[in-house]
Amino acid sequence: MRSLRVLDTHTEGEPTRIVLDDHPDLTGTLAEQRLVMKQWDWVRGVVAEPRGYDAFVGAWLRPAEGDEVAGVIYFDAAGPLGMCGHGTIGVVTALAHLGRWPESGEGHLMTPVGRITAWRHPDGSVEIENIPSRRSLKDVKVTVPGYGEFTGDVAYGGNWFYILHESPVELIPANRRELLRMT
Repeated sequence: MRSLRVLDTHTEGEPTRIVLDDHPDLTGTLAEQRLVMKQWDWVRGVVAEPRGYDAFVGAWLRPAEGDEVAGVIYFDAAGPLGMCGHGTIGVVTALAHLGRWPESGEGHLMTPVGRITAWRHPDGSVEIENIPSRRSLKDVKVTVPGYGEFTGDVAYGGNWFYILHESPVELIPANRRELLRMT
């Protein structure tokens, strides 16, 4: 059985489990390390049931490649992620509490999708500058059985997203179950 030291954070209720151990011994760039992690199913256990759940994002801290504070590989129960905004906020907060974030408040993290700049403000809030986002495809039609055809755009900002133009169900808490059935 493997054991790892982890630190849990949450950003507005979104959980991030940060792996503090430099294990397993990964080599290569962060992008290459991310590919290797795809083959290690046990890593997903860090964020999956029974000690985690679907919303958990993992953040594996890696040695810095340059003047960055750290390298980070994000993952969830399905596998590696390119980037995670709430995970980055959690990592910066955790590193500050561990005394590893610059006192000036500004620092950099290297992720598989590139270098991220972050600022930790005196009030504890965190601001991040992600990689450039872009719309890759416009007006893409998707058919969802039982709901019909939808139109949206495909965008990238560290991960791929489908941005729906109009929801057939109003986005309010009372419609949560109906919205979840659509996914």
